[in-house]
Amino acid sequence: MTARRAAVVLAVALAAATLVVCVRPRRFIVDGLSMAPGLMPGDVVASGWLPLAGRLPVPRRFDRWIVVAPDGEAAVKRVAGLPGEWVTIREGDLVVDGETVLKPPAVLAEMAVPLTVPLEAEGRQARLPDDEVLDDAPFATEVNRPLEAVCDAGLVALLQTGSAAARVRVVLGAATLTWRLPARARIGMLAGHLDGRDVAVAWVDRGAADSTGLRSGLPARVPESWSFAEPRHGEGDAATIPRCELEVDDTTRVERVAAWRDVHYRAASDAAISWRLEAPAFLVLGDFPTGSIDSRQWGPLPRASFRHRLAAP
Repeated sequence: MTARRAAVVLAVALAAATLVVCVRPRRFIVDGLSMAPGLMPGDVVASGWLPLAGRLPVPRRFDRWIVVAPDGEAAVKRVAGLPGEWVTIREGDLVVDGETVLKPPAVLAEMAVPLTVPLEAEGRQARLPDDEVLDDAPFATEVNRPLEAVCDAGLVALLQTGSAAARVRVVLGAATLTWRLPARARIGMLAGHLDGRDVAVAWVDRGAADSTGLRSGLPARVPESWSFAEPRHGEGDAATIPRCELEVDDTTRVERVAAWRDVHYRAASDAAISWRLEAPAFLVLGDFPTGSIDSRQWGPLPRASFRHRLAAP
């Protein structure tokens, strides 16, 4: 091989290697419980293809990003506040410019914690028990912390309709909703109390036979938005979850029904719970507040701290 040809081969090889490095997703191993239950220690997360280009999009609320912490270490966090906003943690919820932020169903599916409370089920009806629910976590039994009451919780169900159209009734506090379901369809149903609202959505589930593989216990494929989202009715005792029940007609089979609760944001010890975000600062939080070090301790992060937006699971 001549020297010139060898140089060409080397240049092509270097170009190919550079292209692979620049194009292929960057992978990271999760360390700690900061983003539990969606991401657990040892999980592998990845950027999208063209990872360097992945830095270009402006971070959006609820996106998960690899960020550089003030100590120089990389961490996975979720975007909570955007430049120009006034963000507060209030009674476990995220409040932006005075209004509680409502999570879309797909974000709830990543963040929710499965509840092990026994459901009150009788015949074709299931309801959450009228008991206090605390923000404990089955994946973090070693974390010693005082528990707080949670009132953001609900039901998730997978239903199979029969040969005729069916109906399902959902009761949320003082509100009653009725859905007409198509015949011979597998239906997903998600309902409950979330971020100061009563929320519900139903959809035809065309996933695999078991589409509840997420650690939250919610289906992996859910709609992008709620079909019902109204200010919460019938608050009742703040220490207990408002009424939440589901009832199907006799033509519908309940394949699965389970309970979930939302993330309960907490103030960190000796840390702020309210931030005025000046441009270009962002607020980032972990999905498991008591296992996370984030903007509550660091303060807001500049745009330059955002390295890779995580690809959708």
